[in-house]
Amino acid sequence: MDKQTIIENLQKWNFWNQAINTGVKRVQYLEKLEKLLNIPEVIALIGVRRSGKSILCYQLLEKLINIDKVPRQNTLFINFEDPFWGEIVSLTTLTDIYQAYLENKAPKGKVYLFLDEVQKVEKWEKFVLSLYDSHQQVKVFVTGSSSSLLENNISTLLSGRYLIKKIFPLNFSEFLDFKNTNLNKITNNAFIFNLLHEYLQYGGFPRVVLEKDKTIKNYLLQEYYNSIIEKDIIFKNNIKNKIEVKNLALYIMSNIGSLFSTYATAKQLDISHQNINNYLNFFEEAFLISRISKFDYSVKKQIYNPDKIFVVDTGLSQIAGFSFSENVGHYLENLVFQYYSQKGKRLYYWKNGTEIDFVIKEGIKSKKIINVCYSLNEKTGEREITSFEKAKKIFTKIEKELIYWEKSEKFKNISGIKLRRIIDLLLKK
Repeated sequence: MDKQTIIENLQKWNFWNQAINTGVKRVQYLEKLEKLLNIPEVIALIGVRRSGKSILCYQLLEKLINIDKVPRQNTLFINFEDPFWGEIVSLTTLTDIYQAYLENKAPKGKVYLFLDEVQKVEKWEKFVLSLYDSHQQVKVFVTGSSSSLLENNISTLLSGRYLIKKIFPLNFSEFLDFKNTNLNKITNNAFIFNLLHEYLQYGGFPRVVLEKDKTIKNYLLQEYYNSIIEKDIIFKNNIKNKIEVKNLALYIMSNIGSLFSTYATAKQLDISHQNINNYLNFFEEAFLISRISKFDYSVKKQIYNPDKIFVVDTGLSQIAGFSFSENVGHYLENLVFQYYSQKGKRLYYWKNGTEIDFVIKEGIKSKKIINVCYSLNEKTGEREITSFEKAKKIFTKIEKELIYWEKSEKFKNISGIKLRRIIDLLLKK
């Protein structure tokens, strides 16, 4: 591949001779990332496909050029999802790309290098390590759609030289920003809850949120789901039995927030127990799902009890699973999981005849227990109170919170239990 051809392809991805639309600013991430621009460590942005990692890189580049007055030729963005580079990119190709850039643009001073979807480059970490250890004036950002980006060689070769920032689909506050909704000007609660219902059903992938046509929203979600399954799970892990993977994924998408027994599922889907475990690990590596364990002071009991599985975005579950309306309570629980996990909380569930949806731990202590209920009335309230009462024997002197979507006027506050509307939780900074 000659150097001129390389530069011609890079032109369309870079700010060198053009302005690039960087979309709605994700301020919550940008403020944190901007503080990392002047430290030497490599910054790794990881997260599920289409969560907005690339656009965040562009927003940082735009800030560098327009506000910090960094020369345009001192920035380089390489998109390894571009078919031009091929399905798998060699270390030699990456080196050639960077050398072509240096010769063509002749940057003076610090270079800001962004390697997008870098897991497609073989031994990319050796290239980054050489830049870092030679003390060149290069600030490196890498993005990836697989948590294994940070395992094996990178953990060894780049140990102590990188920082991780996980990027999620939009939270509800960001969703409202993308909808250009000013909460201070809204007095009608029904309007906000209609938006929350849309968020619950279609999720928080930025492109999906901006799309107004529901048919296209579903089409985009189907494409995202298929890409995650085909590219980030089946192709990446060289899986031969595609049907098993797709059947298991469909089963999980249809049962989010439910207890998941690997042994029972193996029998039900006629998949070996070992394959079930392998596929679950691959799903987690692609950020499609997260698992939480049962809370127990015995680590052995935690391991041998079923997990609860949640999905990275409820839109994916809606498009791949069954009956959004019938499973809305589980979708609501998934939103609560997303909220607390994005805050970096350690989450568990607890079950002993009754169930506590979430146990939040800080250090070695349990901080809070939480139950989630769509419609809070006398009947459902009695069930939730019973759960909290039984949990008191295990969780003493602990904060109790009951999160709900709607509440009957007849239902009165419960002593010792904090009642919170889902909308109030999701809008809490």
